[in-house]
Amino acid sequence: MAGKPMPPWPAATPGLPTYTPPAGRGRPRITESTFPATWLPVLPGLTPHGLRHGHQTWMDEAGISCVLQSERMGHEVPGMRGVYSHISERMRKGLIGALEEFWEDSLEERARLAQLSAVSVLDGLLRDRGGSGRAV
Repeated sequence: MAGKPMPPWPAATPGLPTYTPPAGRGRPRITESTFPATWLPVLPGLTPHGLRHGHQTWMDEAGISCVLQSERMGHEVPGMRGVYSHISERMRKGLIGALEEFWEDSLEERARLAQLSAVSVLDGLLRDRGGSGRAV
């Protein structure tokens, strides 16, 4: 079930290897006394990093400037572009508008599947769009 907190030790999913904490420069050490939040995936193989790929693709589709994309993703822009490029309020408003449009499109697509949801927040959003029918 999505959203159900799972203990970090041992593996949250029986039959899969136990969790191996990430290691490397700049990463905090995770020990037995650390309790990171872990959740079952909404879809098999879906990870937060995978969602970043989708977000980057949306920004590419919307024609968002490289410097704003980099800031949003937490990256630094290398070279002279990083020195001389700056983010304007118009750029930020363009990003907000594009993401709102993607959000509205996704709600329309979801409503085509079913106009109610067992997830209360989504159900409210679908009802606000005039949805009626059966929950999925």
